[in-house]
Amino acid sequence: MAKILAIDDKKDNLTILSATLKNLIPDCNVITAQSGPEGIEKAKIESPDTILLDIKMPGMDGYEICKRLKEDADTRNIPVIMISAILTESKDLVKGLDIGADAYLAKPVDEQVLIAQVKTALRMKTAEDALSGQKDLLEELVRKRTAELTNTNVQLRQEIEERKQADEALQKERDFVENLFNTAPVINLVLDMEGRIVRFNRYMEEISGYTLAEVQGKDWFSTFLPVEERTQIRDLFNKAVVDIRTVGNVNPIVKKDGSRCEIEWYDKTIKDTEGNTEGILSIGLDITEKKQMEDQLSQAQKMEAIGTLAGGVAHDFNNILTTIIGNASLALMDVIKDESLRKEIEEIKIAGERAVALTRQLLAFSRKQIIQPKILDLNKLLAGIKKMLGRLIGEDVEVLMIPGPELWQVEADPGQMEQVIMNLVINARDAMPIGGKITIETATMDLDESYFHEHSIEKQPGSYVMLAVSDTGTGMDKETQEHIFEPFYTTKEKGKGTGLGLSTVYGIVKQNNGFVWVYSEPGQGTTFKIYMPKAVEDAVLDEIEITTTADLSGSDTVLIVEDDDSLRKLAHKALQQKGYKVLEAENGEDALRVSEEHEDPIDLLITDVVMPKMDGKETAERLQPLYPQMKVIYMSGYTDNAIVHHGVLAPGLNFIEKPFSPEGLARKVREVLDRGIE
Repeated sequence: MAKILAIDDKKDNLTILSATLKNLIPDCNVITAQSGPEGIEKAKIESPDTILLDIKMPGMDGYEICKRLKEDADTRNIPVIMISAILTESKDLVKGLDIGADAYLAKPVDEQVLIAQVKTALRMKTAEDALSGQKDLLEELVRKRTAELTNTNVQLRQEIEERKQADEALQKERDFVENLFNTAPVINLVLDMEGRIVRFNRYMEEISGYTLAEVQGKDWFSTFLPVEERTQIRDLFNKAVVDIRTVGNVNPIVKKDGSRCEIEWYDKTIKDTEGNTEGILSIGLDITEKKQMEDQLSQAQKMEAIGTLAGGVAHDFNNILTTIIGNASLALMDVIKDESLRKEIEEIKIAGERAVALTRQLLAFSRKQIIQPKILDLNKLLAGIKKMLGRLIGEDVEVLMIPGPELWQVEADPGQMEQVIMNLVINARDAMPIGGKITIETATMDLDESYFHEHSIEKQPGSYVMLAVSDTGTGMDKETQEHIFEPFYTTKEKGKGTGLGLSTVYGIVKQNNGFVWVYSEPGQGTTFKIYMPKAVEDAVLDEIEITTTADLSGSDTVLIVEDDDSLRKLAHKALQQKGYKVLEAENGEDALRVSEEHEDPIDLLITDVVMPKMDGKETAERLQPLYPQMKVIYMSGYTDNAIVHHGVLAPGLNFIEKPFSPEGLARKVREVLDRGIE
């Protein structure tokens, strides 16, 4: 039965082509593929007799598919018939010939011409297979004859060289034993019946600091063993000479410099040709580092278990504190005149902030790393490791670096910051199995007190440097985001992730007085933002408190579209307190419904960029014709640069990054509304 593989990105074309072939060639088996990679894979697995290949396909066109098929040893002999409506110029035919195509058909394809070409290709394949079989048979005959001649020659050489080989074999065996004795990565020690040193290998010289010439013939016990253990170990040696056992015994040896190392010994008696014991061969393993590592591992496992427990407790506790502190902050805005009530709410905030400090202590409990902070320019640090990052991620991932202008300096350990960047870049690369784009950017930011209160972060308001790493990968759902910084938590398959990368990032940033924020949507990529405080040496001496005196109130109608309930409600309340009339919707479809039910104009749309069912861009485009005067602010956890460079939004659109404070949102709203009609 003939086997034919048809590759076309359009399912209807494949259906028609398959039916035509089966009708005109009843005994054929038609296999289909709708993309280049799928077709190449099926060609390797199915080994078809011929391939029908459409030229114009997205991603990988027919020329590239044909080229790869002809370059692969498994598929190069399969005839390829290229079919396309664009095959109109001689240069197309020449291009096809260059890559090894066997025939061409132009759409619409005449059935008789198609069948003729297919049958010709099948005969070509049959002939090629027959020729290959004859070639294999001839090669087998040549191999057999060559083997016979080789065997004859070998026998002749063996007769001539037998004596020479016997002598050489004996010498090689001696050399091998000597080389094995001296080069083995263990201690090889030979003692005579009295415990004197007969010889030992170079590894023993490296460990002990003694050469063999210095101690050969001396008593082993008085030369190498600690005074307090000599008698006991000599007694064990005397027993071993009589009844040797290969059970490992551990005892220290004293080096030439006076230091000690722990050695695990395995003993074997040395006997002469008559079976009499001549001495003992002791094989020693240096387990000093192993014992130290076992002790460290035991301690680390305890700390990891405690750290994981502390992280889980702190996470749940922080969720509660976010609600307490966030609502207390909003409540304070409403009780300016009631001093007694204000004091009670402030007490709630103070208690919440103390609890935040407690959770930070829990999370930091197992981190005892020593750091050497220096004044750093993150732009220079990124420039220095740019080449290394390129080698790290491979050619299928594009790296875009956007250094912020006049970037402030930070105080941090350079090695740790490089580790943070590399861990985030590797994490981004692993989230893009088929390639993509990584955007690394820096910026300066002034963060006010309300920002930290809204996000339960125990930091002082002021100047910060942001380092953001964004990818176009698979993204994460909310549940995954809740666990990514926990030790040993990983979403990668077994053997491809330790679960320590992001927890390490978190620990380092915290240790350097910074904080991390992540934003991600399934299928839309991820952005990690690292905020580091501006270095004191680079800061203005007179501390400037970040406040705003502008009137941020308004009476305009604002529609908020956000699928996160808590964030939508927070934005609603923040703007409502400023006097705005606020409408809200949980997604694009809901926004259309809300707009239909609302009879008056909508002055401003605030929409999340990435949402289920209908994204923010489409939502704005659907609403804009209904409200020509309406302004739009897009919001996202991705950075502005990442959004623009990944093609999600056009440059120049109104944009606010998550996370934002109520004050920051009100300021952005007022700024956009005050610009007038654009």
